[in-house]
Amino acid sequence: MKSKFILFTAFVSLLWACSEDSPSEPKDTFDANVVCPAEGTNAYGEPNRGSFTDERDGQVYKYTTIGNQVWMAENLKFDAPFSLCYDKIEGFCDTFGRFYSLHVDGEFFGLFDQDLVDTICPAGWHMPSVDEWKMLVESMGGEGYVGRRLMSSSDFGEWYTPGTDDCGFNSKPAGGWLVDGNLSIQSYTVSVYWTSTARDAQTTFTSSFNSTGLAFDINSPKMTIRCLKD
Repeated sequence: MKSKFILFTAFVSLLWACSEDSPSEPKDTFDANVVCPAEGTNAYGEPNRGSFTDERDGQVYKYTTIGNQVWMAENLKFDAPFSLCYDKIEGFCDTFGRFYSLHVDGEFFGLFDQDLVDTICPAGWHMPSVDEWKMLVESMGGEGYVGRRLMSSSDFGEWYTPGTDDCGFNSKPAGGWLVDGNLSIQSYTVSVYWTSTARDAQTTFTSSFNSTGLAFDINSPKMTIRCLKD
C-alpha cells in the first residue's frame, strides 16, 4: 500500500509540473520605454520624436519613432488632387487632417492612381502598406492592444473611448467621408487610414481601429492618411 501511495504522489507531482510548463496565453511584455522611447535618436540619427516641414506647402508635422519605424504623428493635410477639408464642422480639418481618394479620377471603386500614391506624402515619406501597418501592430503588442495604445487620449465625445497613446502616435477618430458629403458613422469613434495595398482591382485595404481592436477593411470613398518615413 505504501508503494502505491508513493507512486500516486509522484504521478500527481508530475502532472503538476507538466501543467506549470504547459503553453499558456502569452504575457503582455510591452514597454513603451523600450519600444518607443521619447528620448534618444533613431536609425536616421534624428531625435526619436520631433517635427519636420513639408516643403510643398510649409506644413509642419510631428513624428514619432516606434520600433524600427518612424511615423507621422499627425494626419496629412496636403491639398492633393481629389482631397478635401470637411468644413461642415468648424476646425475639423485642423484637428483631423484632409480626406483623400487614391483611386483614378477620385472614384470610390477603381484602380489605384499610382502616380498619386507615389507623391501624396512629403519627400522622404511614403504611403504605408498593409505589411508595414502589421509591423506597427507587432511593435505595439499585437491586435488586442494596438488600437488602445495608438489612439489619442483626448476627449472626442460620448461615443469615443480614449486610448493611452503610449508612443505619441496620437491617432484621432476621423472616420471617413461619404459620397453624399457626410461623415461615416465611424467618425469620432474609429481611425480609418489608407494603405498602399490593393485588395482587388477595384478596392483597397484600409487600416481601421479604435481603442478595442484593429481590422484591415475595404476602403471608403475618402479617408485620412498617415505617412511612414522611407
